[in-house]
Amino acid sequence: MSEKTTHALAVPFLGVLASLQLIDPTVANTALVKAAQTLHMQGATLALAASISTLAQAATVLLMGFLGDRLGRRQVLMGSLLLSIAGDGIALSAPNAGMFLLGRALVGIGVGAVLALTFASVRFVSRPEQLGKALGVWNLLIIVGFIGGSLLGGVLADSSWRLALGLVPLIALLCLPLIPALLPEMPANGDLRADWPGLISIALAMVLFLTGVSHAVSGFTAPQFWMPTFGGVLLFGVHLLIERRRQEPIFPVSLYGRGLFAAAIVSGIAWNFAQAVVQLQTSNFWQLVQRYSTSQVALAQLPLLICFAGGGVLAGRLMAPGRRTIQLMAGGIGALVLGLVLLAGIRPSSLYITFIPGLVLAGTGLAFVSVPQSALFVQEAPARYFGAVTAFRTTTGQLGFALGFAASGAMVNGFGFASLRDRLLKLGASPEQLPEMEAKVRASLSSGVLSHANAAPSQVIDVLTASYASGLAGTMLVVAVLVALLGAISLLLLVIGRQQGSPQS
Repeated sequence: MSEKTTHALAVPFLGVLASLQLIDPTVANTALVKAAQTLHMQGATLALAASISTLAQAATVLLMGFLGDRLGRRQVLMGSLLLSIAGDGIALSAPNAGMFLLGRALVGIGVGAVLALTFASVRFVSRPEQLGKALGVWNLLIIVGFIGGSLLGGVLADSSWRLALGLVPLIALLCLPLIPALLPEMPANGDLRADWPGLISIALAMVLFLTGVSHAVSGFTAPQFWMPTFGGVLLFGVHLLIERRRQEPIFPVSLYGRGLFAAAIVSGIAWNFAQAVVQLQTSNFWQLVQRYSTSQVALAQLPLLICFAGGGVLAGRLMAPGRRTIQLMAGGIGALVLGLVLLAGIRPSSLYITFIPGLVLAGTGLAFVSVPQSALFVQEAPARYFGAVTAFRTTTGQLGFALGFAASGAMVNGFGFASLRDRLLKLGASPEQLPEMEAKVRASLSSGVLSHANAAPSQVIDVLTASYASGLAGTMLVVAVLVALLGAISLLLLVIGRQQGSPQS
């Protein structure tokens, strides 16, 4: 294969590989219901099974970025695919919950590394002046791969959860021989040494923080929320103190003081936060309130995903090195905020067509923020620390997504509970029935599961749908304000960053 052909196919191929990081958790979560029944997982074990791959990814993604610099990105990418194959192989053949958890943890490490390594590789298979376009194409293929993979995974999960967990290993196995054919050798620095104190401290900080925010639905004053969350924040402060004293840190702490790098972090948290809220809460609304099937929910998300994919290509074409970053990001933030405001107008009886303008604006806004944000990480990464700095993009994304997932769930519940007693009384409940009915509604909203198949009284079902819709409307408005605030901070940091010099290499 000629060099020209190799370069033409490399970026789309990297996008397909990166889509595994989105396909895997989607398919695994779909298969988890049946897997839990087969392997007798419940309570804390089931909760761990749902989150262990994310926690393993958070703990290791910077290490895998470092290994890409140290050993060579192409070799580590192949090793990460093999790890993903082995992990899902263990999980799908697991005879018990322990082996399932082990397999899912290994997959989390593998697919997290694939995302970080493919992102870092885009720079090496595209010309500097074409980086924006390349990132747009990479983003496009991630979404295309995700749509196809998640739909196929859902079909397989209907037949067998073990069969569904074989999808990601199959794709990885097909991609393995293409890596040396399509991707060039990328520079490795054998002189680099692992910063174990820094890697371990930030891994523990991420695991604690993500564990804490996953319990936000229990209430912001609940010990299971604030203890690990603030423990993670404290440990991140310890990590910074450690890194200031290290001669060879994961990457220089001074990067945090650079406007462009700080803008990349803040905008990354903002768009992942917004993405989590829009995707998860609209999915819940359609499934819990309007009784969509799983496949209908997937189809309903298509306007959001298509605009995110197409918008990324357009943003990449409009962006040039050092140009249009502020304009694109400002436009993206504006569209995203407007989309959230429009989605706040949904009601239990809203027709699907009323969702489309909000989904289109949100998807386009996400794309116009994501592409320049990605380019900033590449631009600001010093050559010696390139792998770790670009892997940190995944870390900030996990933070934003986890915050969006947890905060929106807590806000939906909070807003939904605000008028709960009045709603029950209006539906004809007697004062004697209120405590029991309130308890049922709160339990259903807090768990995020609204079952219309059980024998719950119709009054409870009615008030559940009304409460959830009311809670979602309030949540979208609050999230719009938060995203606008984070966006304004990002734009201010971009202005500051323009006045600073280039990062040290």
